[in-house]
Amino acid sequence: MPIRWAYLKRVLAGAIFGLYMAHLLFFLNPQVDITPGRLATVTIIYGLICGLLFGSALWGLRALRVRIFGRRDGEMYRAHGFGFVVLAAFISSFIYWTHLVPVRIYLPIGAVRILNKATNLITLTAFILLALWIVERTADRRTSRLIFLAGFIVIAVSSFFLYQRRDSYRTEKRTAVVANIGEVAGQRPVILVAIRNLPYDWLITIDGEGALPFFAQARSRAYFTRLEPFSTTSPKSLWASLATGKLPYRHGVTGRFSYRTPLNGPDPQDRFLLLPNGVGFRLWGLIPPVQRISAALPAGDALPIWTMFERLSFHSAVIGWPAAGATGASYVVTDRTIDAANAPDPPGFGALAARFNGTGRAREAIINALRHDLMATNDARAAIASHRFNLNVIALQGFADAQRALHVGTNDLPPKSSTRGEAVRAYAEHLDHLLGDLARDFPDHLLVVVSPSGPVPPPSTAVAWAVIRDLLFSDDPGADDGFVAIAGPDVVHKENPSSAYAVDVVPTVLYSAGMPVGRDMDGRVLIDAFSEDFIHRSTLSVIQTYEAREIITRRSGS
Repeated sequence: MPIRWAYLKRVLAGAIFGLYMAHLLFFLNPQVDITPGRLATVTIIYGLICGLLFGSALWGLRALRVRIFGRRDGEMYRAHGFGFVVLAAFISSFIYWTHLVPVRIYLPIGAVRILNKATNLITLTAFILLALWIVERTADRRTSRLIFLAGFIVIAVSSFFLYQRRDSYRTEKRTAVVANIGEVAGQRPVILVAIRNLPYDWLITIDGEGALPFFAQARSRAYFTRLEPFSTTSPKSLWASLATGKLPYRHGVTGRFSYRTPLNGPDPQDRFLLLPNGVGFRLWGLIPPVQRISAALPAGDALPIWTMFERLSFHSAVIGWPAAGATGASYVVTDRTIDAANAPDPPGFGALAARFNGTGRAREAIINALRHDLMATNDARAAIASHRFNLNVIALQGFADAQRALHVGTNDLPPKSSTRGEAVRAYAEHLDHLLGDLARDFPDHLLVVVSPSGPVPPPSTAVAWAVIRDLLFSDDPGADDGFVAIAGPDVVHKENPSSAYAVDVVPTVLYSAGMPVGRDMDGRVLIDAFSEDFIHRSTLSVIQTYEAREIITRRSGS
């Protein structure tokens, strides 16, 4: 039985969709090594699968239409079917375009540029196919077949130009690297405090009411700036980037799972890290068999900053970091340990808890959040006072728990006259008091306070309608900015500093402590936070990666 050209056109429509989606899989996962052979194999497999599935389905619909309504033109030849090829090209172009905005925080800027070029190339291909289809509508049988072959060649050429080498995106793996540490290393202890969900705008408003003396001093005398929102619906991804100074394509925490398929190589790190919330190739599925791998926490495949200190033989303490394990630092108190502790309430806790008596059912959750933060701070104070640790990391998650209990689910600060507004302000004043005590009692430490996002992170667009909705009904993009505050020796104040990013915190802390900054990190050092004298004394050094099998430490001047 001869194969009908109209059927082949429908198969080509499905194949072009599968072809471009196979390329998208690698565009969204630049950490996966891509070679011409691997790309050709994946393209052929997805092209055949999608071509046969979609082509047969479209041909079946045509057969059903002919059976019900009969042939429109009798026995006369009428070119048809090539329009599905044009439609598949435009749909593919639209899918590529919808990925450009949400992937900017997940991928390196170079990968975003490549994805942008690919979108333009597919769009150009779609318009060329559209022009061919317009000519084919009135063509005879022979010309129609020639146009079909021309369209096939155009698609093949576009596929060839989609191939891009991305070797520079892969983490460089080395057996041994050299770390040059500064003269101040070991003499400049750091306290890093991460507060969950305290937005910059809320802080400015409450500070304007005269209720936050520590933050008022930080804004006027220390370094204080906005932290750009981390556009992800996965808090795990946010905290992993905050701990590592790397974007999700490096640490691998982009959702609940990552995936291994026959398309990957033997390297355990060479797996697909798909974006959360339906964004990415998960919409179209992966070639079975698929092995689903839970995302590792708290930092995925990358090392958190406290382990970096340990690798250079400087001790660190970690208290209350979300999902942190019991290893990786010299002293670790997990958030689960804090919640399970049955310690007595500290002095003055009753008076503090009384400020939340009017919150109704939310009171118990708020009290537990207060108790959690106080216990974490007390553990941290004991660790800092021992002078055994060069890095002390504290995560205070109680403010986010209080927001959840009070049903504060928007980026708008509740009015001061309302019960929720009063409770939110009381908790913020409590945090200000805790931070003020740390700054006063440990003046020789560099204090870095960071809140990585507001209560409602910007959504990662998952479907076409969401893209259109965001264009028509755009919210204030700065409403959920976080903040970074740095106080302590050699810190200077600067008016209107440039905004920072979550990945900037780790390089800044490493530099301030005299440690080298990882070349494979995606953040930058917030150099404006430090005095010129300190900058002259502390030369910025880099290390290829902290994840090498062996690190050889050398001190400057020795």
